[in-house]
Amino acid sequence: MTHINLVLFVCIFMLVNVVYAQEVDIGSATIKGVVIDTSPNLEPVKGVTVSIVNYVDGQEYIVTTDENGTYQKTGLQPGRYTLSYSKKGYSDRTGRSKVVAAGGEIFERIKMHKIEYLHTYLLRQLFTWQLFVGLTFGFAIGFLLGFFIESRRSLS
Repeated sequence: MTHINLVLFVCIFMLVNVVYAQEVDIGSATIKGVVIDTSPNLEPVKGVTVSIVNYVDGQEYIVTTDENGTYQKTGLQPGRYTLSYSKKGYSDRTGRSKVVAAGGEIFERIKMHKIEYLHTYLLRQLFTWQLFVGLTFGFAIGFLLGFFIESRRSLS
């Protein structure tokens, strides 16, 4: 009878360990966050490619922000990760490396600066220079006309 009890105890012990191991994912970690722009309204940035790279083995995971600027990557192994953010029309960002523990979660809030293209910058500068030159030229013409009119009055 003791032999049967021992076998029964071992079977129950193994069954409990198998069930418990399936319910708890010990190695799973999560990295998530939000990407916003640097405008006064701090608008979310949709479509940012977020690269999550494991510092030790170089494994890379790619996620993309949704319409709310949020992203999430679950099922990561615990460890140190470097996050990089990129989107056309915005300056790229690379964050500091982060350590996430087993069963842990990291939340990162990143601001991205919208890039002003050279032609936009030049057009804005051209308008400023045109305004400056136009005003200067107008004042100069006005001054010369006033001087010319005064000199004609003094001759008469």
